[in-house]
Amino acid sequence: MPTSTICTARWCVLTGLILSALALVPGPGVVPVPESARGGLQALLDTCIDPASEAPIHNAVLLVECPGFRFRGAAGLADGAVEAMTPGHTYKTASISKTFTATVALQLVEEGRLNLDDTLDEFLAESMFVRLDTLQIFEGTPVAHRVTVEHLLGHTSGLGCYLGGDPRFIEYVIANPETQWTPATMMDKYYEYHLNRKPAFPPGEGWEYTDTNYLLLGLIIQRVTGNALHEEYEKRIFEPLKLADSYVEFKEEPRGETRLSHAYYGGLDINANVNTSFDWGGGGIVSTLDDLNTFYRALLRGQLFESQATLDTMLAGTRYEERWNYGFGIKRMMINGHNSGRVYHLMGS
Repeated sequence: MPTSTICTARWCVLTGLILSALALVPGPGVVPVPESARGGLQALLDTCIDPASEAPIHNAVLLVECPGFRFRGAAGLADGAVEAMTPGHTYKTASISKTFTATVALQLVEEGRLNLDDTLDEFLAESMFVRLDTLQIFEGTPVAHRVTVEHLLGHTSGLGCYLGGDPRFIEYVIANPETQWTPATMMDKYYEYHLNRKPAFPPGEGWEYTDTNYLLLGLIIQRVTGNALHEEYEKRIFEPLKLADSYVEFKEEPRGETRLSHAYYGGLDINANVNTSFDWGGGGIVSTLDDLNTFYRALLRGQLFESQATLDTMLAGTRYEERWNYGFGIKRMMINGHNSGRVYHLMGS
């Protein structure tokens, strides 16, 4: 990693605002952060809390770490009522989970068990609920057979989004909190709402964020390894990095010294009223500030891959706005329009 690169991460998730500075590497002339910055960082964190707004934030945690300085703080109420939020609370990471899924997929590429140009036919042709022949209809023509692993990783498949492509899905989720979701039932809704006939573009001809990509990646990982997705997270990431407080919700027993902090969708308490098992390969992991710090530091330092070229490929990405590139499960923002610094992160929502 170039010494002029600053790698950080910033996420907004339903639990509140999660900010973390990860794998921070000083560039030429970087001045150490003064100790007086602690008060300012806590004040910044406190201003994030706004439980009365239309998009309320009830809790937040913040980690800033760089040479000679470390700040680890929290603000707000973990349960939205009386329990104080702490830096050690677990929380739903939502789409931050995509970085984990992409990491596992790229490890399989390095092992020769998966190729970026492999098509869906090679893994999901016999799936009765994916239904490749009708998965993606563009202008009357089936095109899903052209979708590759690389398209899924980088959101260039053009597939419709089962989670956000039609408002009826979230409405159904909220109205049916007893439903335990599986990939099959997620895809059933995808077809019920005719999202297969609403692709953004043919495979490889654009960029559009869609959770369907990471649902399919989860299925491919399971097909290639013969293991459940959460078992691959455990074997390849959680255990080697000693992420003791990380787990896949609804698939594993809860971990951590504190209770899961509450997430919110507008004024709705998700923990109490919503079954989020629908957020799987693209958002099913529960973790902590410290575990995510450990993970992203290891990732961005190349410790989770055999080759630096694999990490470079993951981070390269497709430019979709002036300052933003989306790689494979991770976003990059250029600072001041040049390489004086880069921000690596992923939003969780």
